[in-house]
This record gives sequence, C-alpha cells and structure tokens, in this order.
Amino acid sequence: MGVLSCMKYLMFIFNVLVFAGGTCLATMGVWVAVDPAGFQGIVAARAVLSAGAWLLLAVGIALSLLGFLGCCGALRRSRPLLLLFFILVSLVFLMQLIGAVLFLVHWKQRNYGGDEGAEVFSTTWNTLMVMGCFSTFGRTLQRYISLPGTCSLAVLGIEIFAMFFAFCLYYNFD
Repeated sequence: MGVLSCMKYLMFIFNVLVFAGGTCLATMGVWVAVDPAGFQGIVAARAVLSAGAWLLLAVGIALSLLGFLGCCGALRRSRPLLLLFFILVSLVFLMQLIGAVLFLVHWKQRNYGGDEGAEVFSTTWNTLMVMGCFSTFGRTLQRYISLPGTCSLAVLGIEIFAMFFAFCLYYNFD
C-alpha cells in the first residue's frame, strides 16, 4: 500500500505543478492580449503576437483543467476522473507525436540554422526552447543532436509517467 500512496501523492504534486503552470500561461495570454504593446519588441509581427496570446490562453486553460482533474482524481481516489485524465493525457500525447512526425517529414523545408541561426524560424525556435524548457540538460542535449526540440522529449517522458501513474491508480482504486 506504501507504493500506491506514494504514487497518489506524486501524481497530486505533479498535477499541482501542471495546474500552476497552466494558470501562469493563461495569465500571460490574457496579459499579452490586453497589453500587446509591451511584447512588440519581442515578437516582430503583430498577427503572430495576437495568435500567440490566444494560443497561450487556450493552452493555459487546458493545462489548468487537466491539472485540476488529475489532482481531484488522485486525492478523491475517483476512478472515473482518473480514467478521464488518462484519456486526455493520451490524446495530448498522440497529438504531440503526430506533430513531431509532421515536423520531421517537413524538416528540410524549415531551414533550421542551429543555435546561431539568424533567420526568423531558427531564432523563434531557439527562443521557444529556452523559454519553454528552462532545462540546462535539454539545451546541452540539443547541441549534440541535429534536431531541435529535445525539451519535447522531456515533456513526452513526463506524459508517459503521468499516464502510467493514472493507469496504476485507476487499476488499484476501488
């Protein structure tokens, strides 16, 4: 019973962090949508800024709801909530895999110039990796692998663990 209790609280802590991160993203999305003048120096094209604000807001709300669902499912020992959490995380995982495959298929068309690339795609991608990962390991690993986005591998690993924990808790809760 000790391992199950540990998994329950780890899932709770993980989902509290997901909820907090989603809330921060949603707040930043609202801030960019309401006061875009402060972000025009970062993003050159205003259409990109507007789309990014709404994307931040949508992803933030989705992550907040997913984190809340995982917390409630783990603490209340609710099998339906855990099953819904597992299904939603699985769908997000599949969408990311499909996106990664599409990205790799069209990789040569993007002209990624690496960390020192000056074109718009390279600088945007590098900024997203630095801002989205915060991981020294991810940035170091990115230097040794020819594909950008090794932070995405960390996210996929976390999602696999979340699905595993949800499945184990679902299976063991009455």
